[in-house]
Amino acid sequence: MGPINLPTELLRAFITVVEVASFTRAAEILGRTQPAISLQVKRLEESVGCTLIERKGKEISLTERGEALAIHARQILRLNDLAMAQFERPNPLAKLRVGLPVDYAVNALQSCLTDVVKQYSDIQIEIRCDLSKHLLSAMRSNDIDIAVALFDGDDQQFLFRNWKEQPTWVGATDFEICGQTDIPLVVHPYGCVYRDRMATALKLAGKSWRIAYSSPGIGGLQRAVQDGLGLSCLTAPTVQSGMRKFTEQDGLPVLPPLHIGLFARQTQLGAGGYAAIDAMVTTLEAHASGTQSG
Repeated sequence: MGPINLPTELLRAFITVVEVASFTRAAEILGRTQPAISLQVKRLEESVGCTLIERKGKEISLTERGEALAIHARQILRLNDLAMAQFERPNPLAKLRVGLPVDYAVNALQSCLTDVVKQYSDIQIEIRCDLSKHLLSAMRSNDIDIAVALFDGDDQQFLFRNWKEQPTWVGATDFEICGQTDIPLVVHPYGCVYRDRMATALKLAGKSWRIAYSSPGIGGLQRAVQDGLGLSCLTAPTVQSGMRKFTEQDGLPVLPPLHIGLFARQTQLGAGGYAAIDAMVTTLEAHASGTQSG
């Protein structure tokens, strides 16, 4: 028996349903009827021999096997669309809306997108910098096409790639915890994943804390740490000179790992959009390995 091929039209129906969380809406996007989309997903499930999507009333969710297939399906559709883009006339007014997190690799990601714009003059990139929770909300409301965001590891709706990174406590080189009644924290605004990680870890460890400095930008936060205003939570590439890491030996709890996701609405991407994704993947992999800062 030879290899089983997965038809791209079935994979596209599957991914579109996942992205818009609706069979009816997916049918509208793909120009099909709702029963036709349901049949395509059923055919795909029959091909792989398992249930991919579960329906609970009007809500749908991916099964564990569905989540696994979605990752491969996105890659297959990406290659298919890139191949077809070679034979299509570019749209001079194509717009790509990208969301970048203020609290993770924002400088490096902005730089890589600038390079994409230079390569693809037929696209216009609109960049929105915000907290991860707001970017994920914007993805769901179709206000952006691509987003990099910190997430809890369970959000699979638009997930294209994901990484895991270990954050660490940092403070100024001469900062001392001893004698601090309430540990001063340097944080991003309320809703930031880093901030939640620090607060939860300290609470579980029975330690009191206070907000000493809050800033939406990574630059201001780094400077506040270097100036000795308090402790913060950073990943290895963003730890700068004038800082040192703090561990359990300093009386601090271990911080849980961060999940970083690259999310994309593949139903709205062209060659330029996939070029942006490729550039962002390269940047994020370098950042996660500690070879790139920002």
